[in-house]
Amino acid sequence: MFELKTFVNLLVAISVGMFVATQPPAAPPNEYKQYPYLMELLCSSPEATPYIALTDFKQDYEKTVYNAGLEYFNTQPELVQRIREDLGSQEVHWRLEEISHRFVYAPEMREAVAGLFIAYCREVIEDLLARTGLNNPYSSISALAEATPLTFKDEGIKAFIVQDLAQEYVARYRFSGTAQKQIQINLSGRITINEVGSYASYLQYSEKNAGWEFIQDRHTVWKSASANPYSVLMAPLEETMHIALREHTEKAIMKAIVRQDGIPLPEEIQQIVDGWMAVEEAIVGGLVYKLIPDVVIKRIPDLPMAWVLSDLETKSRFHKYHLLPKGIEVVETHGLKESIHLYSQDPIAFRDLLVHPG
Repeated sequence: MFELKTFVNLLVAISVGMFVATQPPAAPPNEYKQYPYLMELLCSSPEATPYIALTDFKQDYEKTVYNAGLEYFNTQPELVQRIREDLGSQEVHWRLEEISHRFVYAPEMREAVAGLFIAYCREVIEDLLARTGLNNPYSSISALAEATPLTFKDEGIKAFIVQDLAQEYVARYRFSGTAQKQIQINLSGRITINEVGSYASYLQYSEKNAGWEFIQDRHTVWKSASANPYSVLMAPLEETMHIALREHTEKAIMKAIVRQDGIPLPEEIQQIVDGWMAVEEAIVGGLVYKLIPDVVIKRIPDLPMAWVLSDLETKSRFHKYHLLPKGIEVVETHGLKESIHLYSQDPIAFRDLLVHPG
């Protein structure tokens, strides 16, 4: 969801944490006995539910939607051939005239899952905050079940729990050949968002202030269903860390942009954003890894290691996690609060520990 023209997306979504096998602690106290049942519920297949609009349609370029349109035409050779025939030309030119998109969600209708998962999220976040000394960023954590306008009157961030999250789009394309005849084609579709948790901040150029500035979402969305239930259990921890550390990542990005000669190109800004995204993923992953035994496994001692290994294998496919193993090492060496303090005071110094160990 990188906004090529108007916005540069710093971080759309982070799905799951990273964890390597450790010896689980002793059996959890009685107050945690309900969470193994949550693990069982997360293994069940939810019934499909209709999607509900989360946001209004926004008319703007969006890379994921743009690529979906390209993929459709590339997989429809018969349609492309009919366009050539209608235009009377083998040489075809096309342009995207308009594109709109919005987010939609499928509500979590399983009452037991919604109730237990909300309780779990609140509890593990409270535990995380106590161990790290971070402030609670949330004004509420709740399950969405109906069309709810995203209005934010209070301070803090709203966490929404849903069964699934997707992006709907409507696009208009115009095709032309060697003659004057043109053909208009409208496409609409829905793209599943594979990330289990999402929190976004956007970098835009302000004409009013004659400079770059960040705009932060006031909400985060967590899925309660995934092929790997481990990712569901880790989402509230990871998203809380991303929200807490985001302001320091943004400051580092702004400094890097200011140091550029002249006005940076969108590609140069994206490169800066991607670089710092990898650093934020590294510290978040390291912090979550450090917290798992005391925060998650004590509540769910039978958490299958196969889920964890599957998550590791999935993460290894994405470049944005290439610094994560080193992030785990750095946090293990420096500790939770010390790592957070270093990143908040000097993100560049923390990055140097990842890329220039010494």
